[in-house]
Amino acid sequence: MSSTPFGDHLKREREMRGVTLEEISAATRIATRFLIALESEDWVQLPGGIFNRGFIRSVARFLGLDEDSIIAEYELETKEKAQAGAAEHPPSPMTRDWRSVAVAIAILAVALAGGWFAYHHYRLQIWQHLHKTRRDSAAIVTTAPTSSAPSAQQSPAPSSATDALMLEIDAGKSADVKVIADGTAVFDSHVNPDDVKFFDAQNGFVITSSDASAVVLRLDGQPVAPMGDAGQPGSVTLGRKNLAPDAGGAH
Repeated sequence: MSSTPFGDHLKREREMRGVTLEEISAATRIATRFLIALESEDWVQLPGGIFNRGFIRSVARFLGLDEDSIIAEYELETKEKAQAGAAEHPPSPMTRDWRSVAVAIAILAVALAGGWFAYHHYRLQIWQHLHKTRRDSAAIVTTAPTSSAPSAQQSPAPSSATDALMLEIDAGKSADVKVIADGTAVFDSHVNPDDVKFFDAQNGFVITSSDASAVVLRLDGQPVAPMGDAGQPGSVTLGRKNLAPDAGGAH
């Protein structure tokens, strides 16, 4: 394989045969400007890829050169120049704006903290609102329409749904907890720190815990005394009698 640059080699072979670029263009139907670009190695002016190889094969065939050899010489030449260009212009490392990342993380942290605070601060009010909506809907469905002059016998009794008690269980540490509402077990599982559970009943609850100090109880929003000593199993029965007198009006 010739050590002469590809373009010079191709031009020298053409001139040795006394052939002009116009003659090659007429025979191969390759535009003269492309032939000039091949001899001057001006690759930007060429379409590239398989088109360049096709041009070179046609020229080599016309000049009587070994097509495969001249193609190999072209590929070696272009490969070496591409590698040299890559070495001269190494890719610059991607810069990252860490300040923007830090600001985004800070905003996300504030949003999460705000959501956590709002949930823990308003969770009982939200649950009470949803519970009241459910009770009101039940009262509308179950209350029979009255006539314009109802008798005492026709007056419907207050719906028991409006008298429901609400129980909130706040877990401070892990424990096994069981809740019985109106004689029916409604929860019997393990709780983890920060777990919050809500239950309702018409008459009352029985709550047991593997650790009496693991959970904080609230009945209709009123704190309930601990079930027993820390580290010891505890149990408590809660009903309307456990509500403070001024809270009775809520039911």
